[in-house]
Amino acid sequence: MAYLRVSNLKKSYRVSQSEYQEVLKGISVEFKRGEMVAVLGESGSGKSTLMNILGGLDNDYTGSIVLENEFFKDYTEKQLDDYRKGTVGLVFQSYNLINHMTVLQNVEIAMTMNDLPEKKRQDRAKALLKQMGLFEYVYKYPNQLSGGQKQRVAIARALANAPNIILADEPTGALDKEAGEQVMDILKKIADSGRLVIIVTHSQKVAAKCSRVISIEDGVIKSDEKNYSTSTKNTEKKTVNPKSVGFKDLFSLAASNVKQTKRRSLLVSIGMAIGIAAVIVIFCLSKGITGYVNTEVASKTNALRLTVRSTSSISDSTIEKFLSIDGVESAEKSSYISLNSTYQKGSHTGYIMMLNTAYDGLEDEIVLSYGNYLSGETQIFINENFALKFCDDKNEFSDLVGGKLSVEFYGAKTEFTIVGVYEDDTDFTDYPCAYLTEDAIKNLYTNANKKYVSNASYIYVESADYITAVKSTIETLGYSVSGQSQNAETMLEYIDLGTKILTVLAGISVAISAIMIFIVTYISVVERTKEIGIIRAVGGRRKDVSLLFILESGIIGVISGTIAVLLSLVICVVSSLVSASYVETSIISLNPLIFIFGFLTSVIVSVLAGLMPSMQAARLEPVDALRSE
Repeated sequence: MAYLRVSNLKKSYRVSQSEYQEVLKGISVEFKRGEMVAVLGESGSGKSTLMNILGGLDNDYTGSIVLENEFFKDYTEKQLDDYRKGTVGLVFQSYNLINHMTVLQNVEIAMTMNDLPEKKRQDRAKALLKQMGLFEYVYKYPNQLSGGQKQRVAIARALANAPNIILADEPTGALDKEAGEQVMDILKKIADSGRLVIIVTHSQKVAAKCSRVISIEDGVIKSDEKNYSTSTKNTEKKTVNPKSVGFKDLFSLAASNVKQTKRRSLLVSIGMAIGIAAVIVIFCLSKGITGYVNTEVASKTNALRLTVRSTSSISDSTIEKFLSIDGVESAEKSSYISLNSTYQKGSHTGYIMMLNTAYDGLEDEIVLSYGNYLSGETQIFINENFALKFCDDKNEFSDLVGGKLSVEFYGAKTEFTIVGVYEDDTDFTDYPCAYLTEDAIKNLYTNANKKYVSNASYIYVESADYITAVKSTIETLGYSVSGQSQNAETMLEYIDLGTKILTVLAGISVAISAIMIFIVTYISVVERTKEIGIIRAVGGRRKDVSLLFILESGIIGVISGTIAVLLSLVICVVSSLVSASYVETSIISLNPLIFIFGFLTSVIVSVLAGLMPSMQAARLEPVDALRSE
């Protein structure tokens, strides 16, 4: 009974947009187990095309191929991959060994796609190589072997998964007489073991050693002759459970590939590392300076206090709203009088822009130009602009302090003693402003027969990071907000802007490196197209090929990420030590999360850069990939 049956098999190749060349023109033939069949024909007769189709490398044909009552045409791509894994073993004229893998690894690669444990795979590969007389060469590389030895390695690989069919394409074509005879003897023993061996050849001498000779000419069978009878042994079929290549095996293969191009990979990794290191250093510097502003600048000024003003009263419920805002540390009611009061000192009169209520901590937050701070309800504390209304320059502030200043509020005049002049860094620094005690403000309302109103609030934020957000939130509630100092906020804005600009520049470097990884991976795909074909020929799936190249990109990303972290760490530590000697604190943050972010960015960018070439590699058809040189 036929084991493999071919019926009316036809195959054409497109040579132009509308023209096809027919290579196989209706092949019909049957094969049995235990046969050693020679498919004889000249170059271009279609014999290699037939082998590719029988080997599951080419599924673009018409007609039918039946293997033990199963039609090839019914196979899904996954089933076709599984067929190449466990049912058929391919031996190529050009050997198709992977040069950067050892002899042992070349044989073992076919078994990485079944469920054999690694130790058993290695033991079987060594046993096959010993059978081929190559045990002493297991750790050598293909370029250290002769042609006959390479062909025997290819046969060992074809036998690795104990297939029922061996397809050999011109197995002796590149060998000398002695090596050719050795290969033929090995193939004869394989056929005698009960397997089907099909040898594609143009040599009459090779055909004469086969049990059956099928002659092909111009895409059709011209003759089918039997040289001698064969008997099929009842051999026990070994079960191979196909699977995708294990991650560990793929990673090992990817690492080996990167090692083979270590100089190129290292250069690309360094390029990526420089960009990533720049991003890490920028973020560390930005976070460090932000922390410095919060802990140093903000602690020495009144930058963390915001003054909220309302045209009506501020109630306890309003204070509760302020306290519920993220970043607000405390809030207290106060009062102010704006443009509803005038001053008089001698011949000098005018409006007071802002009469503010003094608060706890005023002495710690406002810089004194001359004199003293408030200590009683009959005293007034004026800003420098106010003081310059009465004298020519700051040197005359001493003559001003101790003098009287009359304040009129709704027609009622109250006289105060000027006790000091302060540096005003509020939003109203260019206008006459002053501070009075809360009791003094209340007296003004009493003297004018007006009801005292709490129309202001002093709010303290937790850090300078919250200033902008808190101000914006309160303003949306309909209140006017002014900061006691814009320095910290402005500095943080500049830091943020600078960080964005420098990050963009560093990002350009990373993008260029990503393009380089894309190019390197693309070149690798082009250079190793035949290797891709070999992996597919021994049953590797498209996703295995794709993952292989993605892993290679990922390894480059890991290398560049490691270099970037080490480089940026050195830069940050040195910069931190230098900055500490000048400002008595470090302005570089060594936050581990930033370094982890940089490392992960390197890996992710590298993997993304390798995605498209990896997908291109996966799309290659095995028969086309094997033809590449």
